Amino acid sequence: MLPWIGVLAILGLVLIYAEMLIPGFGVFGVLGIVSLMCSTILAAKIYGFFVFFVMLISLIILFFAMLVLVKKSGLYNKVILRDRQDVQDFDESKLVGLIGKTGITRTTLRPFGIAEIDGKSFDVRSLGDFIDKGKKVEVIQISGKTVTVKEWKEES
Repeated sequence: MLPWIGVLAILGLVLIYAEMLIPGFGVFGVLGIVSLMCSTILAAKIYGFFVFFVMLISLIILFFAMLVLVKKSGLYNKVILRDRQDVQDFDESKLVGLIGKTGITRTTLRPFGIAEIDGKSFDVRSLGDFIDKGKKVEVIQISGKTVTVKEWKEES
């Protein structure tokens, strides 16, 4: 029976490592934990506390040995994302002086969309109405990063 308990314990460790290396829903991790618990409980019930304690210490040592082996094999580096994405926050100085300027909508504003003002594209919003693509709009308000426009009507 002892060889089967050992196989169950090794299977549990392999399943836990599979959970760490393969993206998923936790099935491998849960099965690994259940397998490890079953193997240690069986060892304690059949062979006593001493074998349980030796097995528990062996599993902990084996876990860390497998972790070192995975790191040295290069598999760990293939799974871990090390790239950093340096994102700059939006430069609000681009919005200075836009109030009162006119532009053309590049998408339909429902009420959010894109408009081209002074040759640059901006994310804009209307006052709640839909404005069709290609319509002339006027910037009426800037609040933080939000540019608010209304449909431009020529005054006669």
